[in-house]
Amino acid sequence: MKSRRWLVPVGLIVVFGLLSFVGFQWWAPSLSAENLTIEEVNQIAKDKYPGTIIKTTKNDGEEYQIEMQLETGVYQIRMDAESGEVNSIKRKRLAEETSDHATEETTKQLTQKEIKERISAKGDLEQIDFVQEKDNSYYKAVVNKNNEKTTLILDPYTGTIIDSKKVADSIITENEAIAIAEKHVKGTGDDTEFYQPPNQTPYYLVEVELEDDRDAVVQVDGYTKEVKTVTWEDDDADVDDNDDSK
Repeated sequence: MKSRRWLVPVGLIVVFGLLSFVGFQWWAPSLSAENLTIEEVNQIAKDKYPGTIIKTTKNDGEEYQIEMQLETGVYQIRMDAESGEVNSIKRKRLAEETSDHATEETTKQLTQKEIKERISAKGDLEQIDFVQEKDNSYYKAVVNKNNEKTTLILDPYTGTIIDSKKVADSIITENEAIAIAEKHVKGTGDDTEFYQPPNQTPYYLVEVELEDDRDAVVQVDGYTKEVKTVTWEDDDADVDDNDDSK
């Protein structure tokens, strides 16, 4: 009888442990879950329903709203932003009603805010402009991702990325090079020459005159602004750019 009295509490402990384990397995993924991107949400929608995405927006909560053209009409799909589960799907227009409405939709220009939402996964938006040319118009946006800038050209009506180019580092100006050289050797810039050798980093050679009448030629990297070498008048060798003893 004594051994049976122990079986009940032991059994309860085992059952409680199993319930705790199952509950943690269900709850733990939500701790690390991250919201899906617009591109991921659109792909899930297209995998589930054969059709064309018209637009995708994200509300203040954890839900995406997808407007999608299917064979039987235009539908609004509400999708969970974390799991990608479809919360609801509702038809907005019948197929025969969409042909007239499509013309109206394609002539409606997207706002900068809408463009920003569509390219949010591409990086942090640094600049966006609407460009109107004689026979063409488009949005031009510059995004920064992992310290790498990219220029995007986007269709102003659909938000489609027409072109994408990485932004090359810009070469510093002559005045910037002079200011860097003057600060490095504590003198006054006198003359400057710019060199851009093939397959090499461009650089400036800045001649700087010091108060003691000595002259120094300072080599400044055209991209990084780094002082590469300092050559002093009558010196036979370059001095390390970190050597400020002179």
